[in-house]
Amino acid sequence: MWIKPGVCLAERLDRVEVLPDETIVRAVPPEEKRREANLWFFLVAICQSTRTLEGVLDGAWYRGWDYMVRAARRRLLQEPDWFTARRLASVTGDDLRALFSDDGVPEHSTLDRIEERVAQWRDAARVLLAQYGGDVMALYAGAEGRLEGAGGILARLSACQAYSDPVEKKSFLLTMFAVRSGAWEVADLGALKMPIDYHIMRVALRSGMVIVRNGALAGRLKAREPVSAEEDNRVREAVRCACDALLRNSRHDAFEVDQILWSMGRTCCFYDYEPICGENTCQRRAQCTFLRGVAYDCPGACLWDGICRGSRDPAYRAYWETSLYTHYY
Repeated sequence: MWIKPGVCLAERLDRVEVLPDETIVRAVPPEEKRREANLWFFLVAICQSTRTLEGVLDGAWYRGWDYMVRAARRRLLQEPDWFTARRLASVTGDDLRALFSDDGVPEHSTLDRIEERVAQWRDAARVLLAQYGGDVMALYAGAEGRLEGAGGILARLSACQAYSDPVEKKSFLLTMFAVRSGAWEVADLGALKMPIDYHIMRVALRSGMVIVRNGALAGRLKAREPVSAEEDNRVREAVRCACDALLRNSRHDAFEVDQILWSMGRTCCFYDYEPICGENTCQRRAQCTFLRGVAYDCPGACLWDGICRGSRDPAYRAYWETSLYTHYY
């Protein structure tokens, strides 16, 4: 795989502003910081493939992560100590279903992979209880606020099954939320990388940020055929490097570029329909979540329309993210 520097793509990113994330609550007192850090720790731990999750909360329809974080915030308001290791060490499938349902009835939840997510929460809770007194803030303190190194945040998180991804998607995502909420101040924030999931992979491959030189792998990606875990890691590592290059050429930081690309991947370059670029004019403005997070005077096409390879070349538009069953993202 070959990484392009992405100068033109970065210049197009610099034309827009990222709006404040309405799910972020800025914490100031220590107890609020502790509550926010533990919320994000447990929520990000089970944030993999949330395609099936959808419903109506407070009169508005949400899907995937948008639904997950709002449902969690609803429970946090009702029970401030719900997202704690002591509570979640014995969490059940019905607890999880009830949490992520419109009305609190387990049978009404659309969330899948319940046993897997329950096991992740129980395992993460056990690690916190055994090593950090049940508090993710103690993990942060033990790392002395550093991401990297033998005793850093990344290494400590990897002891949890949910955070064992070698490409560290969830670990970087958790760090982003913990920093933005004010719970953590990371000493080596320059080491922060983009959290690479299937949406950002899709955008990177279709845009030409990453060029796949292996013909067999390129064919499997376009045909949506399964890949090996090793191939998946290589693709995601290449995408992460490409995002580093994009950041070097952009005025936006990793937090903002992640928001732009992730939102682009779940709207303009989504998996349920053809990419909204080239000859495909947007017919989904009413459902667009990109415009909720990014100030963009939308002309009915993707922000990268015309400079993204996929908007000009059907061969690139045919790319998909890797196909692999994983709990990493």
